[in-house]
Amino acid sequence: MEDKILMVTDSRYFSRDFNTAIIDGPLRIYFSDRQESDALKMYFDIQELLTSSGMRLESISLARPNIFLMLYPSRQTFKDAFENDEDLATGRFGEHLVFGVNGSYTETTRLQIGKMIHGAFGPVQPL
Repeated sequence: MEDKILMVTDSRYFSRDFNTAIIDGPLRIYFSDRQESDALKMYFDIQELLTSSGMRLESISLARPNIFLMLYPSRQTFKDAFENDEDLATGRFGEHLVFGVNGSYTETTRLQIGKMIHGAFGPVQPL
């Protein structure tokens, strides 16, 4: 029997509106090009949070599950993926974690997502 590789782009979490990504080690951030400044800010916040606790994305083994951060450009695209109207949602894609952000978000939401991702990486042993 053929093994099928799961691709997030074929999952319910992926939106055709996503046309840009930031990929760094096990972190994958998907967003639309008009969200680029927000995505970069969130990416740098996550890096700072990890660094403050002695972690770096490049030191996290690629054998660990990935974390997919999906920045949905509208409430409808978020609802299509997570089937709720919350500001944030989490899900699983195989062994990987998915964090979804619903449309526009506040500074508080951005910091909350950063902390959730930091916690999801947990204790990491340097390579």
